[in-house]
Amino acid sequence: MATRNNPPAPARADLFETLRRPSKNGQPKYARLSDALLEAITSGHWKPGDKLPSEEELAEMTPFSLGTVQRALRQLSEQGIVVRQHGLGSFVAETDLKMEDPWHCRFLDDAGERPLPIYSKAVKREAVTRPGAWCRYFPDAGDNAIRIDRVISVNNEFNILSRFFTDRRQLPALWEKPLPTLHGVNFKRLIMRESNMLITRIEHLVRAMQFDEDVSATLQLDPPATGMFLQAGAYMGRETCVYYQEFFIPPTQRTLVIPDGILGNRR
Repeated sequence: MATRNNPPAPARADLFETLRRPSKNGQPKYARLSDALLEAITSGHWKPGDKLPSEEELAEMTPFSLGTVQRALRQLSEQGIVVRQHGLGSFVAETDLKMEDPWHCRFLDDAGERPLPIYSKAVKREAVTRPGAWCRYFPDAGDNAIRIDRVISVNNEFNILSRFFTDRRQLPALWEKPLPTLHGVNFKRLIMRESNMLITRIEHLVRAMQFDEDVSATLQLDPPATGMFLQAGAYMGRETCVYYQEFFIPPTQRTLVIPDGILGNRR
């Protein structure tokens, strides 16, 4: 990984000034530090490939312990935002994880006006062998059905598990591209750009459900955990399904905006 020469650590201490004030919402210390680091990265203060201050330097620059620093970096590493290399330090990941203009996972900010930023990491891709809800959308896919799992961070406040299903004959790029290149990718844009398929209609189904152990573990929730289960089927025309997605959303006070079902030429 390419690295850049960083300014001395004290020159960056102002980034963490707000951390010296009490938390207004009781957010854990490691989450506050993780948020501050993510804000510095997304604002361009640290760019892809940049080396972050060492764990010891961060502990000196913030009011937090070394253990809190390590937990914050571990969270960013699990989200794919930071790469930790033993003996070398922590670096900003080369891949931009921020997803532009999402159609789903549009949670509003405190003012209820703008969608919060989201960051996605593709964690698994496989051929689908077991029947499930996806069969309704791709009854003729046979051995060509695939599933891509992504962990989506909403403003670094909470994570969502997304399971994306499609027929790889329709969307070969999603099957053939290296998995890390799918981090931060807006799949709908990729579909329209590489497959020339225009999504004209989206069907949504929403219900509350108790998450199974796999979902709870992925979202780092203590079982039994209950949340929102959102299903989205996207169509070209009336009958041709382009993709089907499942979203496992933990409890949150954020407002979720569901896009209109009829999209027309919306991009």
